[in-house]
Amino acid sequence: MEDIQNYLNQEVGVVQNVDTKKVSVSVEKEEILNRLKINDIVVLSGNNADEKLIGIVTRVSKKRIDIDDEETEEQEYSYNFCNITLVGTFYKKLSSTKQNIFKRAVNTYPEINSKVYLADGKALSIIMNSLENEISSEKRLIIGKYASNKTVEAILDGNRFFQRHATIVGSTGSGKSFTVANILEKANELEHANLIVFDLHGEYNELSYAEQIKICDSEDGLHIPLWCFNYEEIHSLFIESSEGTSTNQRAAVIKYILEHKKRYLEENMTEFSSEIITADTPIPFSAKGLKAYLEDENIKEETTGEVYKTGDKKGQAKTKQGQYYGKLTNLITRLQTKIDDKKYGFVFNEDNTVRADYLKEFVEKIMGLDKKIKVIDLSEVPSDMLPIIIGIVTRLVYEVQFWMSPKTDETRHPIAFICDEAHLYMPRDTTKLKAVENKSLEIFEKLSKEGRKYGVSLVIVSQRPAELNSTIISQCNNIISLKITNDRDKSAVATMLTDSLVGLVETLPNLDVGECIVIGDSIKLPTKIILDKPKEEPKSSTIDFWDRWIDGKGTVFNIDEAIKCMIKQTR
Repeated sequence: MEDIQNYLNQEVGVVQNVDTKKVSVSVEKEEILNRLKINDIVVLSGNNADEKLIGIVTRVSKKRIDIDDEETEEQEYSYNFCNITLVGTFYKKLSSTKQNIFKRAVNTYPEINSKVYLADGKALSIIMNSLENEISSEKRLIIGKYASNKTVEAILDGNRFFQRHATIVGSTGSGKSFTVANILEKANELEHANLIVFDLHGEYNELSYAEQIKICDSEDGLHIPLWCFNYEEIHSLFIESSEGTSTNQRAAVIKYILEHKKRYLEENMTEFSSEIITADTPIPFSAKGLKAYLEDENIKEETTGEVYKTGDKKGQAKTKQGQYYGKLTNLITRLQTKIDDKKYGFVFNEDNTVRADYLKEFVEKIMGLDKKIKVIDLSEVPSDMLPIIIGIVTRLVYEVQFWMSPKTDETRHPIAFICDEAHLYMPRDTTKLKAVENKSLEIFEKLSKEGRKYGVSLVIVSQRPAELNSTIISQCNNIISLKITNDRDKSAVATMLTDSLVGLVETLPNLDVGECIVIGDSIKLPTKIILDKPKEEPKSSTIDFWDRWIDGKGTVFNIDEAIKCMIKQTR
């Protein structure tokens, strides 16, 4: 067994200050200060000779101090120092079978004036090799190489990464899509992987190994009929929120839904009792039938039980305005507008969706194991419907997982959501959210808290971590952070970290494209990683303006075709 102490030849300096967030080290030699780099790995003394503390350099500084003494000429001194964030403990020997082991826990802190060494060469190799040995081969999710030693693979524990939810954040153009594609490729190598990608901009629609599912009103598009919505989702979409009008609208809609679901069940699904029906039971009804019913109720008159005794109407039954007479006009208008709008055809085109077996087809398409990766293209979903459509897909998957009944020796087959542009439907600021957006958010909040019990995981992807919902983010125990320069976003990332690791946030602006720091349960050493480039790259949403203005290559400028698509509301 090799002893790391034998290879600690480069002294950095001595400890001057210690707190729970950082260790400050005085660096006496100028050449050492010049050599130090952000993210360098250093070794400090632990409780005994078999224990070393491992830290990461987060700041290197040279401060000039002017001393003005009346008895001497003015002199200038410099104070060289670096800040270190402690990330774990390296044990020479834990037991007779466990040697050279790295643990992420920091149970002690260095003493003042104790020496600090740079981990380079063989010392660095010993630390890195211990990381590889910690995770068994079948659990390894390899995402790249460590920047400090490019011969060592950066390995995540695949179980812990997905079990405890994850976040991928970074500024625009930092490599988030590449990171997602990298993870998808590695997951696709597993025989029974199951992941769903919410693709808002069509970035992943050319991945050859993925099932491409587009939500749109076309022959091969995926439709989500209104009867797949639960009642609260329908309410948030159409019904006015003002108390004066919503009561009648709610009552009329619920009445129709319950009556027609019971009728459909009694006529087509006789194995079930109609007593099980609620407004949320996924049984077909027609949205166009709902509109026709509301129109009838809006002008409906009822008999009073009396007849006219004189006049032109003598002998005819007397009538009065019905319960909903004139009270449903606004609701009908809103529903009609949606039905007539081509953009909403994936909900209201009912040619092939008002049937009981459609739900099974729908769920099998997005959850089935025929393809390991399913990319759901939402690029043609109207922005006002985007949160609720994503929420409905997520809810249906969660409910199917919830109602699975594994035997004693079985578990539910796990499934993961890759949620691109998550800040659009998991926002931090909920004060201005519409009811329909709140419904989607509630689903993700529930999933973040309870999903792992039922084999459902979230991987949240965003360039604006400051705008992500704090309840959901607090449940994510793994963070892959690429380059971040915005102070608000850096602060948001800092809130996800323990106090001892907050110092790493200051290194994020210095990352290059395709570089990241991973922090959380799935990795031992949170230091800079150079990500593997995926074999199949996603379509980048970043356009090289200057290059395209120079050569014009690889661009499209077909106004006629664009206008036709704009009119058809489909590409």
